[in-house]
Amino acid sequence: MIRMLWTEMRRGESKWIAALMTVIGAWYFLSPDAATSDWIGWWTQSAVEVQIFAVMVMGPLVSTGAAWTAGRVRRHRTLAWAETTARSGWEQTFMVWLSAMAWALPVYALFAAMAFSRTAGVSAVTAPTWSPLVIGAAMVGLQTAVGVVVGVLSPSRIAVPFVGLGWYAALVGLALSAGEQRSAMPWALVPALDVHWDMAFQPNAGRLLTGAVWCLALGLLILAVPGLLRGRAVRPAPGTLLSVTLAAVLAAGALFTFRAPLPELYWAVRTPQPQKPVCATESGATACLWPADRHLLPEVEVALRQVQRSVGSVPGLTRTFYERGLTAPSGREPTAELPVYVPGMDRDGLTQDMLAASLPQPPDGCSPHPLKAIGDYPDTFLFEAVVRDRAQAQSSYWGDAFATGLERFLKTPKAEQDRWLRAAAEDIRACRPVPAPPQ
Repeated sequence: MIRMLWTEMRRGESKWIAALMTVIGAWYFLSPDAATSDWIGWWTQSAVEVQIFAVMVMGPLVSTGAAWTAGRVRRHRTLAWAETTARSGWEQTFMVWLSAMAWALPVYALFAAMAFSRTAGVSAVTAPTWSPLVIGAAMVGLQTAVGVVVGVLSPSRIAVPFVGLGWYAALVGLALSAGEQRSAMPWALVPALDVHWDMAFQPNAGRLLTGAVWCLALGLLILAVPGLLRGRAVRPAPGTLLSVTLAAVLAAGALFTFRAPLPELYWAVRTPQPQKPVCATESGATACLWPADRHLLPEVEVALRQVQRSVGSVPGLTRTFYERGLTAPSGREPTAELPVYVPGMDRDGLTQDMLAASLPQPPDGCSPHPLKAIGDYPDTFLFEAVVRDRAQAQSSYWGDAFATGLERFLKTPKAEQDRWLRAAAEDIRACRPVPAPPQ
């Protein structure tokens, strides 16, 4: 079998597809800037990035090459000879599929090594995540199986390029129409993880492996279709066919049984709380990170220092920040979510985001309270504009009436402004209208 596989690998077109994928993937994974990338520095997101590249780029390309290789029996007019061979039709299509995957999987492993090496250069911990990579390989296997069957059954060569185009269009369509029911048909059965998981989430390995079993079992069943449609001599063995069918049914049933409470949690679970987060303190203000994000601590310290230097004397602001997903201990209210959107944020951007997070926030569901003194804009707008003026930061322009009201407020004594800010912060957090601003 090894000899037949090597012969098929040398004869098929998948080697040229592998070379093309290597060039595309090297550019994709080695060119992004670590300071602005949304995956370099987070191990889980790096694995998800490799997986989605495999499903969206590798899968359509490999399936197209496999379809062309599988169509060789029709192009060379050897279909009748193939039906007289000792190998079943399932074994024939499986060999073509295996030769394509034998070229694709090393390239896939190379991409994973590229992505993880980029993350290792940023992250202060070493914690590669593998389960998204497994389901990515399984999805590529399913896409390749469809390509093999189309190549064997289609009498026209024109159908071959539409295999890859069809896969790409189907995946894009599913991503655009998925909505909130990602655990319902057909999204649970087409597990392309086009998601963004920061430190608050980690993959649900059991569910991802179940999805991988489903993809592989379905791919093997699809490979059996040409043998079932052709002569009795090349039909697959019923026992093997039944076992693979059972595996596919059980895996699909498990995927449909689970219903996620939130869309992004279908393939993920919330990360357990750390025993001790990594924190920075500056003049009474504190910002805490997940331990795996401690490489961001120097930037957080600088941002915290700059925010305290500019608005440290402003009353009513939030002084305690916790990265998304971290649970704040009781008795340290109010707290705010520390905005960490990418694993390699720059200090200036983090400073501006931390300044915005320090503003008091109304509770969920609270309707805005218009303030006549600023042109009936929400009262939170005035609070933010005053804080940004104190920080000498750029503020939004909401019209002449708003600008006049803000200028009138800023001309009042600073002590009166502070009293209003302190009272207004409490009212905003309690979903109450703020008091009339000093004139």
